[in-house]
Amino acid sequence: MSDDDMGGEDFSEFRPPALPEGITKEIVKEADSSNYRHPKKGDDLTVHYRGTLEDGTEFDSSFAREEPINFTLGEGKVIKGWEAGIPTMRKGELSKFTFQPQFAYGEAGNPPTIPANAVLTFEVELISWIAKDDVFRDGGVIRVQTQEGSGWENPKKGEEVLCNLRVLGKDGEVIQEKLGWEVIIGSVDLESESFTKVVEKVLGDMKLNEKCTLQVSEDYIFKGKGEVTIELYLEAMYEISDVSHLSDGTVMKKKVFSTDGEYSKPQDDVKVTLIVQAVTDGTSPVPGFSGPKEISFVTGSGEACDTIDCVSVTMTKGERAIVTCTAPSKCSDDLVGLGSLKAEKLVFTLEMVDFTATKEIHAMGGEEKVLVGLMRKEKGGDLFKIKRFELALMKYKKVTDLMNQNDGMSKDCKQRAVDLKHIAEMNKAACYLQLGDPTNALAICNAILKADRNNVKCLLRRAKAHFSRHEHVEAEKDLERVLELQPDCSEATALLPKVKQAQKVVDKGSSNAYAKMMQGLGKVGFGKENKQPEKGPQRKPEPAEEEQSKDHVAVTFKLEHKIEPGDKIFVIGGPESLGAWDVSKGIQLKRVPGPPDYQAMALGKPPKETHMWEADCQLPVLEGRTEYHYVIRAPSGDRLEAGKHVMQLAGMGGARVKCTDKWRDQPTSWEPASED
Repeated sequence: MSDDDMGGEDFSEFRPPALPEGITKEIVKEADSSNYRHPKKGDDLTVHYRGTLEDGTEFDSSFAREEPINFTLGEGKVIKGWEAGIPTMRKGELSKFTFQPQFAYGEAGNPPTIPANAVLTFEVELISWIAKDDVFRDGGVIRVQTQEGSGWENPKKGEEVLCNLRVLGKDGEVIQEKLGWEVIIGSVDLESESFTKVVEKVLGDMKLNEKCTLQVSEDYIFKGKGEVTIELYLEAMYEISDVSHLSDGTVMKKKVFSTDGEYSKPQDDVKVTLIVQAVTDGTSPVPGFSGPKEISFVTGSGEACDTIDCVSVTMTKGERAIVTCTAPSKCSDDLVGLGSLKAEKLVFTLEMVDFTATKEIHAMGGEEKVLVGLMRKEKGGDLFKIKRFELALMKYKKVTDLMNQNDGMSKDCKQRAVDLKHIAEMNKAACYLQLGDPTNALAICNAILKADRNNVKCLLRRAKAHFSRHEHVEAEKDLERVLELQPDCSEATALLPKVKQAQKVVDKGSSNAYAKMMQGLGKVGFGKENKQPEKGPQRKPEPAEEEQSKDHVAVTFKLEHKIEPGDKIFVIGGPESLGAWDVSKGIQLKRVPGPPDYQAMALGKPPKETHMWEADCQLPVLEGRTEYHYVIRAPSGDRLEAGKHVMQLAGMGGARVKCTDKWRDQPTSWEPASED
């Protein structure tokens, strides 16, 4: 069985076939709009009908007998007109068909009721049908729908579903049963590969509340058990999404219920009311929480913890969700009663009760937008001071987004919007520095300095970003420029010696390595120092290093982390170059020597053991802001980091970037820097 046979989407059930010449159709009663499918070959149909001749004489009627008929479409048990016409109908539809003789009983007719070459009219009502599908088009698995599902959506890869599965033998004995089975599409793991493929394929084609049976031929899945029947019921589909402020996967929401017709969600700075049903570490209740508990707070204000705040703005009224946070530092919350937490993860069960409406941005005038932007900027400053850096960053992002919507603003209002956006961008860089993301901070500073090359605060923040990225020469240049423009800048004065010292350590390590290399070269050819080189054709000079493409960024990933013998470490991420999150396509890191341990050398001790890993790749600038993380591949299975790293590629074309990372078991804490 090829993979092609198992993939692809078939929309034929939504498109009625065209009627051939010789058949006309008139819809007498439309089907309900929720019934959008059409029957196809192999389906078992139940219909009512009434047949008449051209003069109106009725020759047969199931309506009169009050007993519909059943037949299988495509087996030739009804006239050609029915085989061609009924597939254009939908459940509940009543239509009138007129068939020319070649689609009815032809030249022979059907004496005594139907003469030769008769044109017939049938009123047909499609009551219901049992859909049958050859799942892989090889006769091995025949799917029979026993209960029609609701809605249009099928579960997508990566989404979690709740379903029931039973495998029955030929005599009805239960071979296997999974009731209340929660599984992620794309990650089904059953006892054989073929069993997994069958269930994955069928679940991915089902709709909510749909039931079906799969008639599986002998030895197709289970060797030695003969023909089996698989019963499947798709009870619920859970929408899973990353709702964390930084989109780093630390806060994942699983929507388990939402009210039909509810689409609006809370905006920034509105009051919401939530019920916290439960808080666990994944298995046991978390100490400090006694619930259920109803809480109210203003979104984006810092009243609620980062986890609850970022989830709240993604929920509709009446929605229930299960939220998993793998960064417990984001979960301490006085409203809920959670203090310092030691669990590796926390799982919240939440229900959105209500939230206040707010004026839509598109309905605001220019002056009103600037006022809202100023208020958000001030609130961002307050959040920054209390070290709520993620929330502060979100505030500043909302300011820049709002100030970009300047159509219809007056000239004066547009200028104020530009100035406010400039401040917000500066403060975003400060937030990124505190969140351990110097690459994003660097990209913002580069963009600002391109237009304002003497911006002292921006130069200082770019110097900090360079320093965090171990780019000491660039950091030193920026700090010296800051002190030229503002000699009394205490931050630059304090940071410059640290940058110079760090560069000295690097230079010393390089010079020692160079000295050792020269000593080795001196031993080669000993006693032949005065020998003249032989004359001959001159060696061509080495070609100059090729200039880095402006469409790509040359990235070096560096990670210090100890792994077990036999393990391998990979970097994976969103771009295709990093495997598009597929571990099997990630880039393997190679072990490299660590930096010289000068302190150990001075004390005459053995150097500190290091486990430094490195890999290079080219990433396209068009990826913009991208994410990645490290994965250890071991014989016992894959181990992923607790959080993702973020890299800014936009604005970095032609650059060579080093990402020196630490393995993330827990989020890193940072001390705040100055902020506007």
